Amino acid sequence: MTSTVPYDEFDSPDNNPFAEPPLEHTDTEQPHESNVASTPATTAEQEVVASTQVSPPSASTLAEETSTQPHDNQHENKETNILPERSDNKLHAIIKVLNVERKGALMEKKENPIIIFDITTNVPTFRKTSYKNIKKTYQEFTELFKYLNGSLPECFIPSLPLSYTNYGIQNKEDQVQLLKCFQNWFNRITMDPFVLRNNEFAFFIECDTGSYLPLNKNNISQTTGLKRKTLKQLAPPYDEVMELAEFRPMVKSIYLLVQGIQEKLLKCSKLRKLMVQEENAVGQGFVKLGDLNTSRGSKLYKRFGKILNAIGDVDSIIATMDMGTLYDGLSWIVRDSYVVKETLTDRHLVMRELSQAQQNSKVKQEQARRLRSKRDSNPLKVDDALRSLKQATRTEQELTLKLQKITANMLIEQKEWLEWYESWLITSIKEYTIRRIEYERKKLTLLERVRQDVRKADVKGGLSRLGREMTSSNGQDVSQSIEGDSWTGENRHRTSGEIDFLSHTEFDHTLGLDIQEEANDGSSDEEEKLKLRLIDLNC
Repeated sequence: MTSTVPYDEFDSPDNNPFAEPPLEHTDTEQPHESNVASTPATTAEQEVVASTQVSPPSASTLAEETSTQPHDNQHENKETNILPERSDNKLHAIIKVLNVERKGALMEKKENPIIIFDITTNVPTFRKTSYKNIKKTYQEFTELFKYLNGSLPECFIPSLPLSYTNYGIQNKEDQVQLLKCFQNWFNRITMDPFVLRNNEFAFFIECDTGSYLPLNKNNISQTTGLKRKTLKQLAPPYDEVMELAEFRPMVKSIYLLVQGIQEKLLKCSKLRKLMVQEENAVGQGFVKLGDLNTSRGSKLYKRFGKILNAIGDVDSIIATMDMGTLYDGLSWIVRDSYVVKETLTDRHLVMRELSQAQQNSKVKQEQARRLRSKRDSNPLKVDDALRSLKQATRTEQELTLKLQKITANMLIEQKEWLEWYESWLITSIKEYTIRRIEYERKKLTLLERVRQDVRKADVKGGLSRLGREMTSSNGQDVSQSIEGDSWTGENRHRTSGEIDFLSHTEFDHTLGLDIQEEANDGSSDEEEKLKLRLIDLNC
């Protein structure tokens, strides 16, 4: 019986069920093998003895070096073989974001801004080394992200920042935030050697504005739709790599916890905006009360009502600022953690495919063995069995190499993602805290404007009930001065520019008329006080 399949000298003999069984070693061959195996051992022993005779103290150190160095070299060689893209660190790309433009209708301005940037690179896939004033729309960035996320299963592709912020597209803070976020995104993209060497990234940079579409959409290999949802319901396969086995539950918990924080923050912002309406109503009530009252406290009521209105406006700004700093920062973490979680899910799907391929190859081998055991077998069936066995073996090898590459690169990018997550979260909290302190100080500055009116309500400066005389002749003292903070006892000295920034707010124009009236009426108030003192002396 012959086979029509040609002989392949590179084929593994273990996968051939028609190969002859290996011959057992006889007793005459064993001494020869033992002699051959013993020669390297004897030479190694002689080298160790010679080394101990020359330098006895360094024998242990030499033994440790010989035991550790080969292991490290083997580990490095294995990484370079699996990940050749990371062996060469000379390739780089420097991208600087210059500006953000918004054109067209309102929805076009909001959802599809234009990012302008420069790039300098030495990657051979680019036709030039530098590109100036490149303009790309947000929709083009979305197409690039979808392609990279689908064609590079071994990478954690950074998610795109939002096309708009909660500051509003007409504000300067929105543009500054977008510039910072896209610069951060480009920095993360250019650190990935797989993205730099991808031809699609070079095509994205070199194509015209608004005309980019991925060329190789067939390279995207992702399980989507109902099949993906069904496979995600199953228990994850056994993972030998404990770092990645523990990493996915941690990322999922980050995703859920940050989402919960976002919901609470959004609820607080909505409640604060409702509180602003009530504060404005209270302020208007005090203003009307001042109009009805004809006593010395009428100015106090009017000023206090206007200050409450200004504080309500500050609270409205704080609600918007909370959403623009902390909420938007957390939203990027939510989207990025979701991408990482789904990428780790894709690795689980590859592991399932590998286990199925291994089972398939075992089935094919068993079928080939059954055909071999038959006396009369059809040559065509034998050829089909061999072809299917080779195909199953080849598929198993490809999936094994793919899984090794994904695992090795994810172990590296896992640390990078955790570093980015911590740094970005700290940056968002820092920005939120600084802006919150700034506006709380402005609220304090506005409330201190009532001090002079409170002291004017009484002849003795509002201290008559305490049995004390008026100690301060200047009613416009502020807590924030060059010497420090009088509220906290802080002794940190500030410049005059910082003091002006803290003691003046953008709501001073609403109180400007009252300040001018007080400046005009200040002399008359002092004259009245002098008259009252003279009357007391005469009595």
